[in-house]
Amino acid sequence: PKQKAAVLFMSLPPEMSAQLFSELGPEEVQAITLEITQLPSIAPEVRASVINEFLNSSGGGGGGGAATQMQVPAAGMATQRFSSSGMPPGMGVMPTGPAAAINRPFGFLRRIEANTASQLISREHPQTIAVILSYLETEQASSILDNLIPSVQTEVAHRLAGLGEVPKEVLRELEKVLESKLQKAIDEGFESSYDGKDRLFKILNKADRGTEESVIFGLTQTSPHLASDIKTKLCDFEDLNSIDQASLSQVLRLVDDKDLILALKGANKELAERVYRVYGPDKANTIRSDVESVAQVSWEDIRAAQQQIRNILRGLVSLGKIRFK
Repeated sequence: PKQKAAVLFMSLPPEMSAQLFSELGPEEVQAITLEITQLPSIAPEVRASVINEFLNSSGGGGGGGAATQMQVPAAGMATQRFSSSGMPPGMGVMPTGPAAAINRPFGFLRRIEANTASQLISREHPQTIAVILSYLETEQASSILDNLIPSVQTEVAHRLAGLGEVPKEVLRELEKVLESKLQKAIDEGFESSYDGKDRLFKILNKADRGTEESVIFGLTQTSPHLASDIKTKLCDFEDLNSIDQASLSQVLRLVDDKDLILALKGANKELAERVYRVYGPDKANTIRSDVESVAQVSWEDIRAAQQQIRNILRGLVSLGKIRFK
């Protein structure tokens, strides 16, 4: 059962696996983590079978191709653990509504959380997004609109206000395109082989901090060398203080000034001074002045900026371009 769950986590896109991790208890997370790092190469058809078993078990069946495959969990099943096979619960989708609602145009999107749906449609033409939102429940449509960038929000709102009747043929074609994208999100996980540690790193890189810390703690107890290896890759913003000056300079060259200013607003003095020393006197004084002039900034904004820099650091670490002191 644990091995089957590990196959599932390795086969799904990292974002989905990370979300599933967040729904499990610490012991389950740690057990599956170890299995992931020890799995041999898994044939694509085996991974496909495991995913389909999971989706069919938690989704309640029905027709609809890729749309039906994404319909998990069904209402009332979100807390079930797929106990017969050791699978975790569903993949962060909306509770199911009446069958008639699901059968409406874009009904399959009602099963998907707003942030997932917005990622799916964000690169569509604003007119297309407006059409899609017009067929969703008001609350979900509003949440999806919130997740779009401001310029797109404005354009979509304008087109939504002037929207008329849309031919059924157009709606069917749009549904096919979106269902194909959903299927592609699943298929992207079907690679021919995996490096367990690399896959685990990618999953944890998308996970929340609590899940990340839980996994590292568990691995420290059972496999210290593996924990050390993963922890090195999962460095955080504060770890800028642990890399050499040349590596720090390499990271900062890729950082947006706005992110840097906000991040330093919440940084300890030692780290801030190390950062200033990377730059010439004029640039350092400008950044220092900008940091000091920032007022009424939320911790959420500071943390978001630090995470942007953390992501750059992690990317360079994974490429072997960072040296620790």
